Amino acid sequence: MGLDLQQHTAADLAVFNQKFQAFISGDFPEIEKVYRQLFQSKGKQLRPMLVLLTHRLFKEDISEQAYLAASLVEVVHMASLVHDDVVDMADLRRGKASIRSLFGNKTAVLAGDYMLTNAFLKAYDGNDSQLLLFLVDVIRQMSAGELIQLEYAGNPEANEDTYYRIIERKTAALFGCCCQCGAHTAQASQKDVETVREIGRKAGMVFQIKDDLLDLDTSADSGKQYGNDLLEGKLTLPALYYLQHGTAAEKEDFFFRLASLVERHNSPEHDEKAQKEDLNLLIDRIKQSGGEEYAVEAANRFGQEAWNAYRRLGKASPAFEELLHQICQIR
Repeated sequence: MGLDLQQHTAADLAVFNQKFQAFISGDFPEIEKVYRQLFQSKGKQLRPMLVLLTHRLFKEDISEQAYLAASLVEVVHMASLVHDDVVDMADLRRGKASIRSLFGNKTAVLAGDYMLTNAFLKAYDGNDSQLLLFLVDVIRQMSAGELIQLEYAGNPEANEDTYYRIIERKTAALFGCCCQCGAHTAQASQKDVETVREIGRKAGMVFQIKDDLLDLDTSADSGKQYGNDLLEGKLTLPALYYLQHGTAAEKEDFFFRLASLVERHNSPEHDEKAQKEDLNLLIDRIKQSGGEEYAVEAANRFGQEAWNAYRRLGKASPAFEELLHQICQIR
C-alpha cells in the first residue's frame, strides 16, 4: 500500500493554510471577498505542496521563507485563474461560479492585477530578491502562453510545436517555479535548483496533457464538463493529431464546425442540442483517429523525463515521489 499523501501532508498544509489566510488578510473588503470566493474552491493545492515537499528534499524542517514562497505561488495561480476566466468568458470554475460571473469582468481583471502586484510586494518585503525574480519570470511566461493560445485559437496554422509552446508557459512554468522556490528556500545548490525545476516543468507538461484529455471524456465520471476547450477554439494535442492525419476535406469540415461551435458558444441564445451534436461529432472523430492514445504516449514520455531528472537529483523522499506519481500517472 502506497503512502497516504493527504494524511502525510495534512500538518504542513494546515500550517500553510493558516499562514496563507494571514497572507491575504488585512486588505480592503472588496479584494477580501474575491479571496474568500477563491479559497472556497482551492482544489488540491498541488503548487504549494510542490514547494513544501521540494523544500523537504533538502531540509527536514520547513522554513518561514518556504511558507512565504508557497503562498506566493498560490496567489499567482489564483490570479491566473481569475484572468483565464475573463479571457475564456467562463462562468464556472471547478463547478462553482467564477469571479467574473459573480463580480463582473472589470472587477475580475483588476482583482487579478491586484493579487499579482501584492505578491510582488510581499516577495520584496521578504528580503529575497531571487524569489521575486522567480515570480516575475513565471508570470511573464504564463502571460506569453496566454497570448500564443489566443493567437492560435481555431487557427489552421496551429501544430504540435505551438501546443507545446503554450503549455510549457501556461502550466509547466509554474510547476517548475514551485520546485525552484522550494529548493531555493532550502538553500540547495544552483545545480539542484535547476534539476528540480526540470522535474516540475516535465510534471507540469503531464498535468496539462491529462487535463486536456479530460476535455474529451464524455462520461459523467470525470467530474469535468467536457468539450470546453473545443467550445473556446483551443486545439489540444489529441485534436492536433487528428488534424495532422486527416484529409484536406476533413480538416476543412473540422474548422468549419469548430468556428460554428465557438460562435454559438459565445452567443447568449444558441441551440444547445445542435451545439452538443456538433461537439460530440468532433470528439468522436478525434478519438477514432487515435488522438487520445497519441496524447497519452506524449504524457508518458514527459512523465519518464520527470522521473529521470528526479533520479539524477539523488534524493529519496516517499512523499515527493508519491506526489510526482499522482501528477504523472496516466491511465
